Amino acid sequence: MPTRVLALCGFTQNSYIYSKQLGAVRKTCKDVEFVFLEPPIVVEKADLPWADNNLDQFGSNATTDEAAQTPETTPRAWWTTVNEQKTYKKFDETVAFLHDYLSKNEPFDGIMGFSQGAGMAALLSALLEKPGLHPNFPSEPALPKFKFAIFVGGFLPKAESHDFTPYFPLPASLPTLHVFGRNDTLITIERSQTLVDKCENARMEIHEGGHYTPSKASWRHFFNAYINSFGPDGSNGDVPPVNSFGPSGANTPVNSKGGEATPRPSTPA
Repeated sequence: MPTRVLALCGFTQNSYIYSKQLGAVRKTCKDVEFVFLEPPIVVEKADLPWADNNLDQFGSNATTDEAAQTPETTPRAWWTTVNEQKTYKKFDETVAFLHDYLSKNEPFDGIMGFSQGAGMAALLSALLEKPGLHPNFPSEPALPKFKFAIFVGGFLPKAESHDFTPYFPLPASLPTLHVFGRNDTLITIERSQTLVDKCENARMEIHEGGHYTPSKASWRHFFNAYINSFGPDGSNGDVPPVNSFGPSGANTPVNSKGGEATPRPSTPA
């Protein structure tokens, strides 16, 4: 059976946009089933007073122009914010939506989220690890926990409207992979570090770009190796770092003298 990964898109994206952005990764991960979940909230112009209808900064080609929207170009979210982003609107409804979805579509081996989707993935992981945190996510019947979580361009959710303190840290029993761009100006490395610091079993991998999921050959093969390591008799995330994977997927890069370099595993944060 393929490894099933629940995939949560970023703010103003949707399941279609995220699936397209992960197209190259999906083609490499032949034994992985990515399930792209559509966020329940439609983002309206009023939710983006600062964006001038330009959603490129979020890695989204959706539009808030209702007359031009199609299902593929409708911006969505796991929550919206007001009061200088201190209040999370419709978060409680999203929690109920996710519980209902998981109840009907379990199990998933892992979860992968981008940007706001990474923050939601962290909160959802916590809800499964610590049943009863939220009234809309009942502890009975018990739902299977994730074996791993991948957070790309993620951050630690923080709001005055909701106390997320009990959700963290995520326990050492849950391996978490944190991927972020050295030149990401929307979710900086410092902001991503806030989530890393709240995960007891965290591994970081950094790419040289901005706010997106890296998809060069080495990254595609790294994601494939990492995800499949959680299968039967796998290493549970103990795979070589990204720069150990060449275009063929082999983790035997050539060193400057023409010989094979010895891969070394990343040191968990």
